[in-house]
Amino acid sequence: MGKSEGGALWIDPQLTSPYAFYQYWLNAADADVVHYLKLLTFRSQEQVADLQQQVVDSPFKREAQKALAQDLTSLVHGEQATAAVQLASLALFGRGDLRDLDVVTLLGAVAELPSAQGGSGAKVADMLVASGLAASRSEARRAIADGGAYVNNVKVESVDQELLSDQFLHGQCAVLRRGKKTLAVVRAGGLGL
Repeated sequence: MGKSEGGALWIDPQLTSPYAFYQYWLNAADADVVHYLKLLTFRSQEQVADLQQQVVDSPFKREAQKALAQDLTSLVHGEQATAAVQLASLALFGRGDLRDLDVVTLLGAVAELPSAQGGSGAKVADMLVASGLAASRSEARRAIADGGAYVNNVKVESVDQELLSDQFLHGQCAVLRRGKKTLAVVRAGGLGL
């Protein structure tokens, strides 16, 4: 799918990670999802009709998109990969433990996030700025003081808090979150790592 290589969707996991593949279909527009279900899945007419009605009745639940993403990711990458990316989706937004993700799923899930280089001893406030989650150090400090900054879904308690080596998942990255949905990643490199 897609007209240019940069925006293309590939079935090769080296070119489009299973996580990115799943997210692509999960983000399908309401206007397109039923067409995709009919064209690309093995769902019965009754199942598609039910999902179409759910799009009309409660589009915010995105049940049709979830079904589409699950079906296609399972078909292309297998059920185990699909379960892993669903777990990653929950974990990234605080409804699961990031430490439960295998390294391949984790790296695929954070591949497109804004990032900064850091390591053990780096101040979380500085990493919020370096990754683009905060425009300035004072804004980062306010976010932390207001309880809106997280490292690997654990609230940052102090404006002077530093990253610890054990916060780098699989020794490679730490996930920063500001608020409920704004994410970035600190990639290991520099200071203590």
